[in-house]
Amino acid sequence: MVTLAGDLTIQNIAGAHARLREAFAAGGPVRVDVAPDASVDLTLAQLLESARRTATDNGVDFALAAPAAGAFLETLNRGGFTETAEQRAFWLAQSGEA
Repeated sequence: MVTLAGDLTIQNIAGAHARLREAFAAGGPVRVDVAPDASVDLTLAQLLESARRTATDNGVDFALAAPAAGAFLETLNRGGFTETAEQRAFWLAQSGEA
């Protein structure tokens, strides 16, 4: 489990990136827990979207530990990360075309 908390903005995203790289290098499924009180911007969404695509390309089971909520969900919505069913399935753990 990769727990991401605190300042997850462009100024400090390198730490989150390093933790994700370590999790991928360890092998096996990767779960990411974004703390509900984390300070986020689109940089976190971009990092996790890149990680999701990398995981898909490499056959790695990658998911959020819980659906996005709070400020993180607001950031995803503003950035257009929840517009398609595929996006919602990842970020919100939703299935189908709802």
